[in-house]
Amino acid sequence: MILPASISIKQIALAFVTGLLVLMSLIAGFATYQTRAVTRSLEQHSQDAAHSEIAAAIQQLLSQTQDQAVNLARWDETRQQLVMPEYYSYWRDQRVYESGMLSSPLARAALYSHSGEVLAGGEPKKDLPSRLPAGPPQTRAWLTLEAGGIALYQTFTVYSDEQKQALLGHGLIRVDFMPALQQRQRFYFVDTASIALMLKPGETLAASELHSRLRFKIRQDQDQLRFQEILSHILLALFVLLMVSSLLEFLAYNHLLIRPLHRLSDDIDAMQRGRFSDSRTRSQPLRIVELENIRRSLYDYQLQLRELHGSLERQNREFHSQAHQDALTGCHNRRAYEEDWRNFRDELKTAPQDTAFLLFDCDRFKTINDTYGHAKGDRVLTIIADALVMALRANDRLYRLGGDEFATFLSHTTPAQARQIAQRCQHLLDAANFTDLGINEPVGISIGIAYCEAGRLAHIDELPKQADIAMYTAKQPGRNRIALYGRDTENAAQTLVASRETSALFQALGAPGLMEMHYQPIHALPGRNVAYYEALARIRYHGKLIMPGAFLPVVSSRRLETEFDLAILHQVDMDLSSQLLPLGNGVSINLSAQSISRPEVVSLLLELSRHNARHPLMLEITETSLITQMTEVRAYLDLLRTVNYRIAMDDFGTGYSPLRYLVDLPVDVVKFDISLVNKLGQNDRAGKVVADFVHMMNDAGYGLVAEGIETESVLNKVESLGFAHVQGYLLGRPVPLAQLAARPAATASVTTCTA
Repeated sequence: MILPASISIKQIALAFVTGLLVLMSLIAGFATYQTRAVTRSLEQHSQDAAHSEIAAAIQQLLSQTQDQAVNLARWDETRQQLVMPEYYSYWRDQRVYESGMLSSPLARAALYSHSGEVLAGGEPKKDLPSRLPAGPPQTRAWLTLEAGGIALYQTFTVYSDEQKQALLGHGLIRVDFMPALQQRQRFYFVDTASIALMLKPGETLAASELHSRLRFKIRQDQDQLRFQEILSHILLALFVLLMVSSLLEFLAYNHLLIRPLHRLSDDIDAMQRGRFSDSRTRSQPLRIVELENIRRSLYDYQLQLRELHGSLERQNREFHSQAHQDALTGCHNRRAYEEDWRNFRDELKTAPQDTAFLLFDCDRFKTINDTYGHAKGDRVLTIIADALVMALRANDRLYRLGGDEFATFLSHTTPAQARQIAQRCQHLLDAANFTDLGINEPVGISIGIAYCEAGRLAHIDELPKQADIAMYTAKQPGRNRIALYGRDTENAAQTLVASRETSALFQALGAPGLMEMHYQPIHALPGRNVAYYEALARIRYHGKLIMPGAFLPVVSSRRLETEFDLAILHQVDMDLSSQLLPLGNGVSINLSAQSISRPEVVSLLLELSRHNARHPLMLEITETSLITQMTEVRAYLDLLRTVNYRIAMDDFGTGYSPLRYLVDLPVDVVKFDISLVNKLGQNDRAGKVVADFVHMMNDAGYGLVAEGIETESVLNKVESLGFAHVQGYLLGRPVPLAQLAARPAATASVTTCTA
């Protein structure tokens, strides 16, 4: 049975009343059935009693008639009449009754000679036969239907002696069967008026077959009839009472519960549609206290929801503004850029228009940031953003894409107008005063412009890439720091796009399998056992291996650090899942500092942490000087440490302010750059300074790794200074995973990644 998706309270009430009626009907039906069963049982009992009663009466009548026949046969006067029948008529009409041989006037007797003839001496009774029926001379009884009714005949034989040797004659007793039967006893179960014997006129029926031909009816039991009548009235009254009570209950249920529930449902619907009245007096209180409490609670909850909704709207507006606004510069951030750029492209499909895309990049910002510190670097970015906003048109938006890179897209413009806006941006920035920050060298921006006509909007998605090419063209020496894609970038585009390394890089980022990881062992001191492996990226392009020195500049110039690091993580995940790396050896993964601030990279790292049980993982952070969101990076690194990642600062000794990042970031391991390690082999002042750095960091609890170990003398030096791990061609070169897996197990130690 398929139930409806929803039912009303009225339907539930109707179902309840209907079920109650059905239940009571079943009870009444069962009572009626039991009553009928009792009635049938009583009727059967009455019928059995009637059969027993009529059988007893017949048996008594037959026995009495037979006894009378035996007595007459033994009576001396009967023998005398057969010998001398002179007084036969007197004997037959009076003497038999006076003597008590025949107690009922319904019985009559006659005597017959031994030949069966009635005795002479008187006229025979007309209802007695003048001759005995043919048959054996013995006592027998039968019934026959005559004109006067049903007669019962009983014959008897009379002998002159007790030994029954001398036959004197015969006798016959006739009884009116029906009157005699009815007079024998009082019937309680048999209707005497209905007793009938099924005989044809003149037909003779033996007394033994009497029961099979006798028909009668049972007398109606008045008590039983009265009982049935009373029970019928009770059942009818019960059914009527049930119907009336069910109707009254339904009306009361409808008035007291269904209507209030409907009102409550209407109030809830009004709340959902926003049309619920603010005045409680407009709605009459519900009769049921619980429902009224629910209604008032919903009313109060509705008011609270309205207040909360208003508060949420305000907070959503503030959150939307914060989520789409760059916290440092106040201009729009990358999220706002991605949404606006997507919506703008959708608008162009219905309203085509000329479009220009401008990409801004601060010149030498990394040098300024490292030299003067992050605080002044942030102030430089703020001044640049203010100048760019002032230079743009009123409805144009400026977006900070990350670091020192900004962008905007202009509608209803021409290439000349776009160049004028770019020039205005440079003029306003050139007029800005940076000497208050202590920055004496000039601060400038390079601007790349890409343009798309209204008739060629199929290529609109290529504008950001074209502007990127134009911007790098503008940075080239001899340029005026503004370049328009197409006219100014023909040679530069060919150089940037058609190079082997660029093609290989883009194919490796888009096609799994082209990125190939080589693993260089890092040995623990003093035992020189393999502790873990550093994963180093290579690109397999047309069968040849491209080294990092060839494709990493392309990654940096195209700002593909995040995409490149994601590809590295996916390949390392595949290598670890293959279980070819020796069990227990850890893996160190290089990531750029910019990628650590990207949620998608952190999410993939969290997923990759499932391998920590088999292969402890370490992150080597490179290019720490490019970190512009220190708070976010520190929070993400703390999160990764909770899933057992260890954090290493790579290439320590390069850049301008590595000690500051070492203090601000949760670092466990410091990897000394090869340039510092080589100075340890010198006995001059530089070697002593580096040695002092080593002692200081050991005392601070950092794990130290020396890179670029190529000679025994340098290895002995770093071991004496207390380095925990070493790495270099002297101990092992990077090898593919398959070659690493093929090495004998004895060469791999199970030392965990604790550097």
